[in-house]
Amino acid sequence: MTAPSSEARSFIEAQFPVSKLSKESYKERSGKQSQTLTGLGKWWGRKPLVLVRAIILGLLLPATDDPKKDREVFLQLMTMDPEGLWRRKSKSIPLREVYARLKPEERAEWFQAGCDPAAPKYKKGKAREAREVVQQLAFSRMSYDEKLEWCDRPEHIDGPSEQAWQAINAHLGTRGRSLPDLVRELGERRFGHVPRVGDAFCGGGSVPFEAARLGCDAYGSDLNPVAALLTWGALNIIGGGPDIAERVRKAQAEVYAAVDRQITEWGIEHNEAGDRADAYLYCTETRCPECGWMVPMAPSWVIGEKKYTIATLVPNAQHERFAIEIHQGVSKAELDAARRAGTTKDARLHCPHCTSSTPIAAIRGDRRGGEDAKYGLRLWENDDLVPRPDDMFQERLYCIRYIHTWVDADGKPQQERYYIAPTEADLVREQRVLDLLRERFFDWQVQGFLPSRRIEPGDETTRLMRERGWTHWHQLFTPRQLLALGLMGKNVARFYDQPIEAAAAMFGLSRSADYNSLQLTSLSLASPYRWRQIRTDIQ
Repeated sequence: MTAPSSEARSFIEAQFPVSKLSKESYKERSGKQSQTLTGLGKWWGRKPLVLVRAIILGLLLPATDDPKKDREVFLQLMTMDPEGLWRRKSKSIPLREVYARLKPEERAEWFQAGCDPAAPKYKKGKAREAREVVQQLAFSRMSYDEKLEWCDRPEHIDGPSEQAWQAINAHLGTRGRSLPDLVRELGERRFGHVPRVGDAFCGGGSVPFEAARLGCDAYGSDLNPVAALLTWGALNIIGGGPDIAERVRKAQAEVYAAVDRQITEWGIEHNEAGDRADAYLYCTETRCPECGWMVPMAPSWVIGEKKYTIATLVPNAQHERFAIEIHQGVSKAELDAARRAGTTKDARLHCPHCTSSTPIAAIRGDRRGGEDAKYGLRLWENDDLVPRPDDMFQERLYCIRYIHTWVDADGKPQQERYYIAPTEADLVREQRVLDLLRERFFDWQVQGFLPSRRIEPGDETTRLMRERGWTHWHQLFTPRQLLALGLMGKNVARFYDQPIEAAAAMFGLSRSADYNSLQLTSLSLASPYRWRQIRTDIQ
């Protein structure tokens, strides 16, 4: 085959299998936590890695005078051909579905005569031989969409098989045995050097990461520092190899252990029985303008569906407020009643005492329309960590989930989670959290362990000021969350002279902050969501 000149058309200029790539891209982006780069942080508009791989290969592959073969080779390189899809198959198709796709003579060969189609059985002595044969027969008769349901993504295998490489090299006149080898050879043929890929607005880093994984010289830049950090992390942490992955795990474990020791020493997450709390539930509370009672605000009082746990409001006429009782193991009827018993619905406060219904905007004192529009709530200042006593909206801890741990008769550790309303001792610990935070708050802001920036007005951010009076980003967190996050930030600082460890710890800290901000539930350090290790897919 004659080597193409730099002016020769590339595959992507002649054709591109858009339908199959769209399906592969959808599968990847539907992967949620299993995506390779999303463990570092969320980035809107992230490009699917499979699409980036397809574009780079499509730009490097030549368009020959045999477009059908060009397409076959491209699909082989992407493992999107029939053989590649079979190699990517990672899940077993249920036997009843396999049976339904077989021809009558195939059923007669491998399955017992007259067996139930809903629970077919192999012939005696043929099960081991039949399994792969019938799986492959059924798989070959599926549509592309159906096959993807049972397959890993292209990035999860090492590329084309040895047999496929023979066909690829024969068509292209190359000697590659891996994607980076082929990319290097095609780049030198077309450009005289290894391909260089640059992305001036790299965002989440998909383009530089996949380009580097294919063996290109990759470059990325972005005006947003978060994007730059995500791209750096993609290249140096996720793409760094087993040694880097071990350093990441070790750094995150050290930060977690240090924070856990301090939290335990302070005694703010353990009760008198030694049980560890792993979730704190808060609600907003406000005064009903009709009767003057303080009303806890929630759209539902269901706490745990699986544990059949609910909260109930008990009137306290002496203090003109409601006690909140926690009940676990209630009936389904009680669970349904709690789901309907919310005190907020359709942006209105529904008072259980006087049964009045008041627009929340009226409670806030908002005035809208023209130049006279204004916010009715007091705007918080930087040192406001909790509402002031005279604020319209108060915050109330109303439920804690504890973990009880014990050793059974066989010596095996056991755990059970249970919900309770906070006791007087719990409220003392809650005040202790606030006191500890206030002692450190301003120093931690100066050192960068806690945010200090004001919230910039915008379509969504202005709602925070209007609906809660919040003006600074740290006000989206409870004191308990800020104390734990500040401790993490302080311990992340020990790695500032080690870029890999520092970035890994920072990504863990950002994920913890993301899971906690603006949540009804304040997760304790004991919760697995507080500190999630970065997922690594090393190639």
